Amino acid sequence: MAPFIHYTLLFECHADYFECHEVLEEAWQEGGRQHHGYAALIQYAVIHYHLRRDNLIGAKKSLRLLRQKVDVASPYLNKLGLDVEAFISQLDEWPLITTLPLQQEVRKTVEALKPSFPTTELSFEELVHKHLHRDRSDVITERELALLERQRARG
Repeated sequence: MAPFIHYTLLFECHADYFECHEVLEEAWQEGGRQHHGYAALIQYAVIHYHLRRDNLIGAKKSLRLLRQKVDVASPYLNKLGLDVEAFISQLDEWPLITTLPLQQEVRKTVEALKPSFPTTELSFEELVHKHLHRDRSDVITERELALLERQRARG
């Protein structure tokens, strides 16, 4: 499944904004961080995640960052199948809308996939606090190795 379609299904079917971020971040990293549309949609998921956690300061900061990215991201978002004009105008609505404005063909694809998209087994509380339950062992190991490398380089 294409990352954007997967993101959209997670966004609209589960409101699993944390997983939306993960799905597109993986694709963004694999593409050498060149896909500005992915970066913008990652930021959009972060805004929703903050809002659901009642972190208004984090949501508004993330929205400000998204607004800075959206012009560069627009051609990428359009190519993915997002209705960019509607997306940008929705950024002025508060709270943000929880359905992505998609181009007609992409909307048809998403709607056709929704009935067979697996349901989430997570409770609302688990979705709200998902970042607290993730396995960070790879990140911690990578940071420890980088620290050791810096220490070796110093002497």
